[in-house]
Amino acid sequence: MIKKSFKVHGVYVHVPFCKRKCLYCDFFSCASDNTELMLQYADAVCCQIEQTQAEVTDYATIYFGGGTPSILPVDGLIRIVEKLKQCGFWQMPKEATIECNPGTVDLDKLQVYRQLGFDRISFGVQSFNNNELQIIGRIHNADDALTAVALAKAVGFKRINVDLIYGLPLQNLNSFQYSLQQFCSLNLSHLSLYSLILEDGTSLKTMVDNGQIKMPDENLTADMDDWVQKFLLQHGYKRYEISNYAKTGEESKHNLVYWNYLPYIGFGAGATGFDGWTRYKGVENIGQYIQSPLAVEKEHLTCDNIYSEFMFMNLRKVDGVRLKEYKERYGEDIIDKTLTKINTCIEDGLVEYDDKKDVLRLTERGMSLGDLVFSKFV
Repeated sequence: MIKKSFKVHGVYVHVPFCKRKCLYCDFFSCASDNTELMLQYADAVCCQIEQTQAEVTDYATIYFGGGTPSILPVDGLIRIVEKLKQCGFWQMPKEATIECNPGTVDLDKLQVYRQLGFDRISFGVQSFNNNELQIIGRIHNADDALTAVALAKAVGFKRINVDLIYGLPLQNLNSFQYSLQQFCSLNLSHLSLYSLILEDGTSLKTMVDNGQIKMPDENLTADMDDWVQKFLLQHGYKRYEISNYAKTGEESKHNLVYWNYLPYIGFGAGATGFDGWTRYKGVENIGQYIQSPLAVEKEHLTCDNIYSEFMFMNLRKVDGVRLKEYKERYGEDIIDKTLTKINTCIEDGLVEYDDKKDVLRLTERGMSLGDLVFSKFV
């Protein structure tokens, strides 16, 4: 395998603060309204940026995620953005996204985001049903979500994403359909639609295990999945990744960096980065990070690791993976090895290979059973 350096295509900044931790969330975040702590954190991120060297494409995407970036004091956000620009990490990005939760933004704050250069905004709505929102611990209601989207449009955001979840407690097919209908009525550019996964260590998993909350059965979530594909296509949203739908040309350019297995850099506590050969992760402790923002854990990937991750990340896309691209990047021809590994998946109608285009992709059925295919590469 050829050892060579790669340019960074995406820049991620992690903001680990939330007003309240959602019951289903297993991301690194903590509930805090301590303004002083958040500003100290912003200064630590700036320190990490200033002391990090990397070769970055001038069009590298920007993504502020969390947590809830929209509860970071505006002064702190401005410091981080200005430092990214000063140090060459924010040049002429293809896309600059900030995640927000309804109920944490107002007109003034959104205007600042636009002035800083964010051209895409992502709202964690999850549901337009208030009972469903309440049972999973969200701090907003459906009206808050509608207001947040309206404000974002008012300040000039043309590219707006909404996150929704299906398979929620109390959810049935009718309530799920209502949430999708509400989303489509907003005429937004992008939807991220996730099936709820009960992650170990989350409050929701504990409550389900203790019998306090009952989850929808698998047949119901399968019905939701079947219905949504046709419904969204009828409304102009094309699936381009297992959990993501967009109008033509409105795909998330930053997330495509991950799915295309391109190098990216991460700033902040718990943020990960990948240079093509090594993955690193910042310490998941805010106090420790503030004291030592350059402290990271590194994982040097083996050739097998890289091959596996390249395959299952690319296969998440509807367009699939061009196998010869692996040889172009890493110097190894993987066509024969790959087809041997997934021969049974091809026979079962989960995967198809177009030898003329040199593209391997999941079928529509395979999109629903992707884990069966991905397991061949683990």
